[in-house]
Amino acid sequence: MDKRKDLLKEMFRYLIAGGSAFVFDIITKTLCYTFVFPSDMGEFNVFGFVNELNVTLSTAAGFLVGLIVNYIISIFFVFTTETQKKRGKGIVPFLIYLAVSIVGLLVNIGVTQLGCNLLSVTKEDTVMFMFVSCVAAGVALIWNYIGRKIFVYRGE
Repeated sequence: MDKRKDLLKEMFRYLIAGGSAFVFDIITKTLCYTFVFPSDMGEFNVFGFVNELNVTLSTAAGFLVGLIVNYIISIFFVFTTETQKKRGKGIVPFLIYLAVSIVGLLVNIGVTQLGCNLLSVTKEDTVMFMFVSCVAAGVALIWNYIGRKIFVYRGE
């Protein structure tokens, strides 16, 4: 029972860390989408879906900022046992953390682009873009927690 309780506490702390990283991610992503990357940058096709370069670059910029915030918070606040601290620090664990996060980024980009395509989100639809981004971030959050728990902290 204590193990379940500890896992629930850890998941709650991860939600706080993920929520904090999400705030940095969504602000960066929205600012880049609205002000930095023009909508006429071009597009490319992946698996039959049209992907706008400005959506992809904005999502990647938000991801990088969120990744850094999440990594720092996770080391100091989420994965707090001595074993986890040892496994979480260093270049190899960070590279594994990064690999898990890149899969999360691909999930985030895919869900964002799919949502934008299905809902016909345009540059002027900032609120809809943020809504789609929130859904995408939620899906990626689940993957990131499970992936980090398994691959970085080896189930600890």
